[in-house]
Amino acid sequence: MGARSAQEIWEAALGELQIQVNKPNYRTWLEKTVGLSYQDNQFIIGTPNPFVAEYLDKNQRSLIEKTLIGLTHRDVKVLFSVDARHQNSPSSYRGREESLPMFNPKYTFDSFIVGNCNRLAHAAALGIAENPGHSYNPLFIYGGVGLGKTHLLQAIGHMAQASHIQVICV
Repeated sequence: MGARSAQEIWEAALGELQIQVNKPNYRTWLEKTVGLSYQDNQFIIGTPNPFVAEYLDKNQRSLIEKTLIGLTHRDVKVLFSVDARHQNSPSSYRGREESLPMFNPKYTFDSFIVGNCNRLAHAAALGIAENPGHSYNPLFIYGGVGLGKTHLLQAIGHMAQASHIQVICV
């Protein structure tokens, strides 16, 4: 059976898997997969990246194999492979990240109001911004709503960017 048959079988399998797993799991792990080939009872599923391949191999292999066995009426061994078509295409999230500003321009050290409840956090954040990676590493800020936790973290980010330090927000 050729690649076209693998695609058709996998489309049918995805229809069944969509019913068997919850919607967030389907969208996260299965929606962007493709049937690459089906030969000698070996079904190769293409994934968008190695992380998805590893997750499916560890957590969904048996369900996928049962589904494919039900469709093909044969024993099927499933293999996961990163699909080369996904390697060169930009992530849909990357475009969103680049279009939004990383930090709120209002959240700087200059605009932060220091009070008794946040003086220590302000000093620690300023120390980190002035000497990244050396003081208060890691930084842990705990406090109630409206005391400036987000403001301080964004102010650190602004200073890091101004110093041409690569900033990654998670």
